[in-house]
Amino acid sequence: MIQLRDYQIDALDRTRASLAKHKRVILQAPTGAGKTAIACHMMAEARSRGLRSVFMVHQNELLNQTSKSLWKNKIEHGLIASGKAKTPLPVQLASVMTLKNRISSYDEPDLIIIDEAHRALAPTYQEILKQWPNAYVVGLTATPQRTDGKGLDHIFKDIVLGPSIQFLMDQGYLCDYELYGVPQLADTFNIKTKAGDYDAKQAEQELNRPRITGDAVDHYRQLANGRPMVVMCTTVKHADDVALAYNQSGIAAKALHGGIKNRDDILKEFESGKFNVLTSVNLMIEGVDLPFLSAVQWLRPTQSIVVYMQGNGRGLRPHSNKDNLVILDHVGNWQRHGMPCENREWLLAGRKKRSRGKQENLSVQTCQECYFTFRSGVHTCPHCGAPVEFKKREIETIDGELKRIKEAAAKKERRQEQGRARTIEELVELGIRRELKNPAYWAATVYASRQKRRPTPSELKQAYQHAKGMK
Repeated sequence: MIQLRDYQIDALDRTRASLAKHKRVILQAPTGAGKTAIACHMMAEARSRGLRSVFMVHQNELLNQTSKSLWKNKIEHGLIASGKAKTPLPVQLASVMTLKNRISSYDEPDLIIIDEAHRALAPTYQEILKQWPNAYVVGLTATPQRTDGKGLDHIFKDIVLGPSIQFLMDQGYLCDYELYGVPQLADTFNIKTKAGDYDAKQAEQELNRPRITGDAVDHYRQLANGRPMVVMCTTVKHADDVALAYNQSGIAAKALHGGIKNRDDILKEFESGKFNVLTSVNLMIEGVDLPFLSAVQWLRPTQSIVVYMQGNGRGLRPHSNKDNLVILDHVGNWQRHGMPCENREWLLAGRKKRSRGKQENLSVQTCQECYFTFRSGVHTCPHCGAPVEFKKREIETIDGELKRIKEAAAKKERRQEQGRARTIEELVELGIRRELKNPAYWAATVYASRQKRRPTPSELKQAYQHAKGMK
């Protein structure tokens, strides 16, 4: 049998117990917790008892990825997919759309496993479940609610909660992260809502502008330079234009979306390091396993906790070539949804609709010096040491527009001024001019962060000696 981690065994046992009572159950666990491994164990166990199972996925990338996991665990299986012949094997891996079209050719299985089960309310899934009403059903998802916030209680009758993201990070099963809430250059307040999220076309009009894309490229260079990164975009045109902007700036990039036919080839090139930036629409939100990914950039505003959590989850898997994940949020998603590792209450009934513009979590703060985002309650930034300013964010009237523009220009000038300070000594002098509480520590930290590392003892000594000499 497949070797499972202790928390996976616990989740499996609780899922079995729930199925004995409810027959249709959601198993929730964060991205990277190993839900596919648990599913493989369930299907192998069913096969050993002479039972038949079907694992349903909605993307070709997921089909190929899950098939590799099954073969890795020595589970022979058939494929219900375009171009694949029918097989009598007790374990079947199915593309949802193909299965719907061919369902009359297959006998009802004993067990159905639905990957990314927050999609299960879609008509395609509903038709399959209607045709196979007697099967036990297990839904797998990191985010058990629809993107519009509605619940899944119309299908599933119980929810089994897996470990938290923080637990998996503490145990080393997920990597740590740094979140930067970089200044917003676009106002999302007036973007209309469609199907529970921001209207993609209108969001594109607000965000697909040279100054915003240029700012995104600059912050990539400043905070994540050289890291393999996915950029979350609003539309196909937005993804194409952002990729073009990166290429024109000398950073190799490619777009990935439904209009691209050779998606597998692009992902292989991305993994091999032929280019560092992948711009995407929806395809990178869920399911794709890219553990080498070490940066995520948000140019897509979203009201959906599902999109936010699934997108960040792409980069939280550990890998030998990275120490952590860098998240660059240009559209304020962190203000709507809080930190990625927040403990969240998942309910089958979903969430109540929030008032427009309401923040999900107000206990999060962004440093105005380095844009590092962290939990509130401290007086200095844990990344650069700058004093934390607690300011209540207010919506400004039209009369305040000029003031807001001036503030944005002033912040940009501060960033440029910091960029011009190249040595530790220059950064110390800048920190003193800004009247920082600990300019030496700030200077050494900023200097080291440009090389994606912590300051060395010699750099700290150098900074403190120069600061002492300036007094």
